[in-house]
Amino acid sequence: MSKAIVHTHAGDDSDGKIWGIEGLNILLILAGLILSVGFSMMLLRQQAHSPFVSFGAGSLPLVLMVAYVFGLRQGKPKSYDTDLLETFTCGTAWMPAHRQSRHPLYPP
Repeated sequence: MSKAIVHTHAGDDSDGKIWGIEGLNILLILAGLILSVGFSMMLLRQQAHSPFVSFGAGSLPLVLMVAYVFGLRQGKPKSYDTDLLETFTCGTAWMPAHRQSRHPLYPP
């Protein structure tokens, strides 16, 4: 008798998805939500602003985090966001130098 082979994906290297959002991205969005609620409550408690201003300003952390996740992380290759930030700050950081010396002790 031959046994049937059951293929499982137990060895896959997957971060998983929650509501279509990959891996740790959901934690970033939840952190933005917690910061937004806290900031909104802090502004609302001061009673110096209207509720619309308090919730409008308080929603900024959530909006920025959602824009970051869906703009630079979701569906992109690993470390795409850090490579892009490094390229903006340092130029073409991950590209080879245009004028590279043949020997480390003798400059071009």
